[in-house]
Amino acid sequence: MALYLKYRPQDFDSLIGQDFVKETLQSAVENSKTVWAYLLCWPRGTGKTTTARILTKALNCLELKKWNPCNNCDTCNGINNESLVDVIEIDAASHTGVDNIREIIEKAQFRPTIAKNKVYIIDEVHMLSKWAFNALLKILEEPPEYVVFILATTETHKVPDTIVSRCQRYDLKNITNEDIISRLTFVAKEENISIDSDSLKYIASNSWWALRNAISLFEQLNNNWKIVYAEIVEKLWIVEWGILNSFLHKLLEKDSSVIQDLEKLIADWKNVKLFFKQLLFFAKDYALGEVFNGKNVQDCITILDTLDDTYAKTKHSLDENITFTIGILKIISNYQSNNAIQNTSEDTKVVAPSEVKKISEAKIQPEKSSDVIGNSPVTKINSQELSTSDAEDIFWEVNITTPTSDNKKTTKDSNVAAWNSDFDMDWYIKTLKWLWAKAWITLSLKWANYSLAWNELCLSFKTKFAFNSMNNTDNIALLNKWLEDMWLADKKIHLEW
Repeated sequence: MALYLKYRPQDFDSLIGQDFVKETLQSAVENSKTVWAYLLCWPRGTGKTTTARILTKALNCLELKKWNPCNNCDTCNGINNESLVDVIEIDAASHTGVDNIREIIEKAQFRPTIAKNKVYIIDEVHMLSKWAFNALLKILEEPPEYVVFILATTETHKVPDTIVSRCQRYDLKNITNEDIISRLTFVAKEENISIDSDSLKYIASNSWWALRNAISLFEQLNNNWKIVYAEIVEKLWIVEWGILNSFLHKLLEKDSSVIQDLEKLIADWKNVKLFFKQLLFFAKDYALGEVFNGKNVQDCITILDTLDDTYAKTKHSLDENITFTIGILKIISNYQSNNAIQNTSEDTKVVAPSEVKKISEAKIQPEKSSDVIGNSPVTKINSQELSTSDAEDIFWEVNITTPTSDNKKTTKDSNVAAWNSDFDMDWYIKTLKWLWAKAWITLSLKWANYSLAWNELCLSFKTKFAFNSMNNTDNIALLNKWLEDMWLADKKIHLEW
């Protein structure tokens, strides 16, 4: 006999993880407040059919013990071995038609032969057809006093409201990992099977809160009356907790070597889909811990969201390994992209465009400088006080280059300022970033040559593609706006290559 059948609860006391349901039903039996129709809901493996059988025994037991079925009387034994004719258990998945329900209605008119109550247990009741539900509705409205219907379903939303409203509904809970581990420990002791704590945690976390799944996996992993986590790792091609921890922290630290780690897992024939499922739950637990610590919360959310989305895409992907690799690359890319602007300066943060003017002015305040133009030290002055005559006094007798119509540079000698030596291109690019400039614009400027004359900032690009991409009305207008935010409103942009 399978272990999940051998250790199926036989009374309310042994029912795992459903305290509210068992206490309510016991109280109803004790006070003779039972009803003629019950609806038990929730996913598979949580004890719906088991609860229905226990309630059936409690309704018919001849020797109740503390309102628990005794499991010794003729009625209890008949229910346990499925020989009692007054208890009819039907699988609605294979009895979906209206004729099956009509047969139930006809037989329900006859009183029970042995038991106190005639009980119909209809499992997966949501599988009944529309006409079958209509036929069932009539007898649920006016049932004989000795008939009890116990309906069970995993998909309550498919059961018509007219049926639900005529039943006393109970929503069973998912079985917690702690309850699963406790029950598995009991089974292991009864079967003389040794099992370590890591194996118990693995089985519980992979049973999807269903005790039947947990006991079935427990039995599957049993090897010569022992279950060792190291053997589970080898048999199922899963990865250990240490590898998950290392993998997650590399994602948080944008460590590109995580790609090599993934390739190694694939090369070692590990179950990559199972690994990602493990990683997803591991990241969830880590993220919940970080929420309370207030650290890496945004990064954890990004990783969780991308992992979940990637795992879902594998259902229709051509190659799961490629899909997972793309997901990891997205995480690293998003992490770097999200932090690139934040790390442009130790004292810089991303702000709204309306505040750029204030920030740029606050950055360029009077302070001492060791910059030297010619043989004279330069003192940087407040932007509001800078004028053309001031600049001529400070920056004198320097030759600059100015563009000509044929895009060739010529030298022009005049009494103009040496703006080239004082113009801060890096600060200009940072100003663009504050204004949410596109990345390709700032990269193009990073590698462009520049010269600043009295009336224009000349930007010389190294490729025709960069020049053509930048040389349009919108971009030039934006570049001019950014110059204004750097207190150079009297300058205009000139592009060349």
